[in-house]
Amino acid sequence: MSDDNEKVYFSSNISLRERASFEIGIKLGALYHILCGVPISSNTNVIDSIENGIEAAISCQPYVKSVKINIDREKIKGDKSTEFEYDEITGKVINATVVLEYKSVEITAKVEWVEDLRYPLMFIEKITTKN
Repeated sequence: MSDDNEKVYFSSNISLRERASFEIGIKLGALYHILCGVPISSNTNVIDSIENGIEAAISCQPYVKSVKINIDREKIKGDKSTEFEYDEITGKVINATVVLEYKSVEITAKVEWVEDLRYPLMFIEKITTKN
């Protein structure tokens, strides 16, 4: 996006860190809600395909530098031993890291199940500013 377009669409009183934080939140929310509810089995090839496909999809979004998704294979129950034996992805099995670079700001953020909270927490792990 050109600087002129940024002036039209984004407030001038928003810092680069604030804008980058907004962008990473969009990416984490998209990743999480795309994955939840996807049918899955314990077959490693199926899990690998889903991880790789969603990583590629999220990587298409603006400013994304890298994406790594790990679905917790030990928590997947369905093995397709019958037509109806499958599981679905929930927040309990998603572990993901997204790195975003917006101008001089780089943010690393994660989604992971936190058992103490019983919640799939989305959080910023690190923000760095390049000079």
